[in-house]
Parts: sequence; C-alpha cells; structure tokens
Amino acid sequence: MHRYRLPLALMVVGGLVLCGTRPLAAQSSDGFFPYEIHKRTLENGLDVIVIPMLEFENVLSYNTLILAGARNETEPGKSGLAHLFEHIQFRHMWQGKPQGYEEAMSRMGAFNNAWTWFDVTFYHPVTFASNLNQLASLEADRFTSLKFTEEVFVTEAGTVLGEYRNSAADPGMRMDEVQLAEMYGSHGYGHTTMGYLEDVEDLPNEFKAAIGFYNTYYRPNNVVMVIAGDVGPAGVFELVESLYGSWEPGLISEQPDPEAVGGPKQAHVDWEVPVPPRITVSYKMPAHRTGTAETAVGQLLPELLVSETAPLYKKLRYEEQLVQGMGMGKAVYESFDDGHLDIGCVLFQDRFASEGEAYFERIVEEVQKAADDLTAFSSRPDAGTLLRDLKSKYRYDMLAGLNSPAATAQTFVLYYRFERDPAVMDKLVASVEVLEPGDIDLFASTYLVPANRVVVTMNGPAGGQR
Repeated sequence: MHRYRLPLALMVVGGLVLCGTRPLAAQSSDGFFPYEIHKRTLENGLDVIVIPMLEFENVLSYNTLILAGARNETEPGKSGLAHLFEHIQFRHMWQGKPQGYEEAMSRMGAFNNAWTWFDVTFYHPVTFASNLNQLASLEADRFTSLKFTEEVFVTEAGTVLGEYRNSAADPGMRMDEVQLAEMYGSHGYGHTTMGYLEDVEDLPNEFKAAIGFYNTYYRPNNVVMVIAGDVGPAGVFELVESLYGSWEPGLISEQPDPEAVGGPKQAHVDWEVPVPPRITVSYKMPAHRTGTAETAVGQLLPELLVSETAPLYKKLRYEEQLVQGMGMGKAVYESFDDGHLDIGCVLFQDRFASEGEAYFERIVEEVQKAADDLTAFSSRPDAGTLLRDLKSKYRYDMLAGLNSPAATAQTFVLYYRFERDPAVMDKLVASVEVLEPGDIDLFASTYLVPANRVVVTMNGPAGGQR
C-alpha cells in the first residue's frame, strides 16, 4: 500500500492551514466555510483535522470516523459486525478495569455516543475543552489498544439482538430490509447496518470473525479524526502524534461496485398488525463525487421532489390528498458506491380498503411522472428563478447547520471522507452554485428512470389483504 510521508512543517493555502507538500486547491473565492481548517496526516496514515471555533468557550467535540460500515460486511453470514463493534468500543477496559472507559468518561461529564451507517462508524464525544488531554488519552487507548473479554463480546451481541428486535417493531425497518435486498443483492449495501436477523442471532458465535473485522478496518489509514471547538492546532497535533503515532496501518481492500438494478422491481410486505398502508419508491443514484454536476444535483433533490413547495408534494399531499405524509432521506446516496434515494409515503387506510392495489399503482405513477417532469426542468418558464432560489436556500440551510462544534465537525467529516480534501465544503457549495437547468434535465433522464426503480409496499390486515 502506498502512503505519503508528510513533513511536520505547516503551510497556508487560502483559508486553510495544512501540513504536507502536495498542492491543494484553495478555498473558493466566496469562502463559504466560516472556520479555518488545520490538517495533518501522520506517517501511519491517520488524518487529523482541527477546526478552531473559539466562540464556543470551553466546548470540545472530539470525533473519530472509521471508514467502515455495512458496506464492508460482504462475507455471507457475517453482517452486523460494524454495528457490534460500535457497542464493544464503549466496553473498553481502561487501566484494566471492566467498566474503566465508561467510568472515566462519566467522571469527565462527557456526552458520549456513536452511530453506524453503510459506509462509516462515527464516534463523537463532547466535553469541556479543559479535558482535552484526558479525553485524547481515553480515545487513543480504546482505538489503538482495545481490550475486552469474550464474555463482554457475547453480552454485547445479546444487546444488539435486543436492539434488532426492538427496531423490528417498526414497519419501516422491514421495508428497508426488503428494499435494500432488491436494490443491491449481495453487495454490502444490501442489508441494514443492524444486519440480517439470522446473522444477528448468530453473533455470539462469531468472536473470531468479529476480531478479524476489527483488525482489518480499525486502522489509522482508515480513520479521520476531527477535533473542533475551543481549541487551536498548537499542541493538538503533537498530542495526537504522541498518542496515536504507534498505531499500525493496514491494507484496506476495495469493495466491488453494486450491480445494475434491472428494474423496475416491486415487492410487498404484509404486516401482521393494523398499520396505515405505506409505499417507498427508490431510485439508484451515482456515488458521491464532490465537484461533479451529478453530486451537485443530488444536493437539491429533496427540495425538487419532497419539499412542501415541490409539485409532487403539493399534488399528493394537498391537491389529490393521496398521502398523509411523505419524505426523503438523502444520506443513503451520499455514499462511497452507487447509492439510492427513497421517496416514502404513508397512505390512508380507508382509501386503500376501497381502491386496493390501484392505490399503490397511482402513487408509483405520480412519483415517476414527477421524475419524468424533471427531465424537462429547463423548459419551465421559471426554471432559472427557481434554481437560483434553491441554490440560495441550500447554501443558507447548510450554513445554518454549522451551529455547534459537534454539528460542524460531523457535517465537515462526512463530506471530507470522500476525497479527503480540506476545501470540500467550499467545493461542494460552489458546484451547486454553477448548476444550470439543463444539468437537472440530464440527471433525471439518466437516473430517475424505471430501470433504476425499486418499489416496496406494505399494509396490515385492517388495510385489506393482497
């Protein structure tokens, strides 16, 4: 594996303070991102970012992003390992004590949590900036020298099974499982981050496989750290170097791309208790590539399709009163590999009882019609004005979200991970700014098509039987 040995001397590029000799683009001229970004890459490949936000007095957000999630669980029978290790990281035996890590974090008064997604596992404790040295020691110890017993492993595997069973009471989770399997097949995106039920049930027997997963992906060259808040780079890089510098890098294998959907596809879930009928219409999307027109259009799709001013939303929710709620999550297509967007709708039970399958079919038709309308977006008389307004809203919504060290660090690192470019936020916003109406036409005609479409429907016994 090739890696760069970077000198410790700092250089200034635009509004960025960087470490290294490779040329990097300066921030865009409009300077969207409001904070300086200081970067150093250790010799073991660990990327360390410091974002001073001195107005948040004595606040410290200390974030560790592992570039592994459900996507990396490709061996049959071994799903759910990334999520399980998220749990186990909190059971680290600090100073040899079974509850040592959690007790030390509690004494510090830290808010400490984590989450697992398709591409990443994210750890994000928040505490007082005066606790930096202590927190860094705790975090470095659990990431570079995790200690736990097989008994703890089995206990946490049971906890994960309980979490799965609790989540399985949500009809949306079962729809997600069916939708992902139809969209991705055996690719790592083909199962939720919880894993397949049979795999989760078997986790207590997978100690060796779990250790293998951890040893493969919890490596410094597969990690990005972001430290934000009432801190400056002086001393922080040296502290991180002293604590993480001996962490050994590893070889991270490439994952295969998902295969073509081969749509349109449709599947149904019968729910055992009465629930309002539901439908999810999904389209396969291109992988995130900062600076491309495709990724820039993706940033505006929620506004174009499911915002309260979008034609589809107004028609389904108010004019035709076909749905009682609808929405879309975009994080699933801000992804390393080709992802997807979901348009989810909750329907009316009495209407389904009278119309049956035709009700589902009507929703699919209206969603596809809205997608087809976007292929001619540029022909709208107000296309230029509308696109200008959407760009402005996007910019200010993004800026408004940078309202704390924790929110700023998370937003930054989730985009930084793709190209590891400190100027990523400026470049992302700049790519949206230069979009033309024809870019939306081309995107819709390429991706929002039946061949990329998967539909999943659900109803319970009170909604009628299929």
